Amino acid sequence: MRGRQVIFPASAAFLIAGLAATALLPSGTPSLVTGPLVPTFALVTPAFCTARLLARLDRAARVIVAGAAAIALNATVAEMMLVCSIWSPRGGLIAVAAVCTVPTALAVAISPNRGNSPGMRQADVTNPDDGDESWAFDR
Repeated sequence: MRGRQVIFPASAAFLIAGLAATALLPSGTPSLVTGPLVPTFALVTPAFCTARLLARLDRAARVIVAGAAAIALNATVAEMMLVCSIWSPRGGLIAVAAVCTVPTALAVAISPNRGNSPGMRQADVTNPDDGDESWAFDR
């Protein structure tokens, strides 16, 4: 549990720094911060939003799948914008941020902690890997 307490604030701080660097991008202000943070923001935002949907995977699998999804999402957005002849760096970041709202909304909607019913609390307490595999042999 300690790892989650450290990772969430660190990733939130990084996303906020990326948003600040993205806000500086259209102003044309030359900054040493904007160069590395904007591309990193473009990869971290989709990865973070996708990773929230992968709560049942272990940490290593979640990082790998979320990273691959971030690269695929950025490539798809860039390719679609190039095909439509509307490519711009600022527009690409806005499109990626807009597309990231979908997995974030899904993650919030299916969050396991949103219900207070006894059934929801029981589902949270029950471990799916409790070692009881008798269900596999029922007919």
